[in-house]
Amino acid sequence: MSWEDRSDRLEREGPELLWRQVAEDLRRGILSGEIPPGSRLPNEHELSSIYRVARVTVRSAISHLESEGLVVVTRGRGTYVRRS
Repeated sequence: MSWEDRSDRLEREGPELLWRQVAEDLRRGILSGEIPPGSRLPNEHELSSIYRVARVTVRSAISHLESEGLVVVTRGRGTYVRRS
């Protein structure tokens, strides 16, 4: 899994909120297996740089994925893709 610049995956002038677009991009990666179960996601700072968005945007996206049960957030350890 490459965590290079993903800012081109976001439609900044569209009607969809940026945090939802980040969440959807990560969701696609998780569900497709591109981001496999047990994988650690980059931290908020890194993801904000990868997507070129504010950390609060990333925080909202991760929170949404956590509420859907796709990731597990452990304070001080990181965010991991939930194992089935």
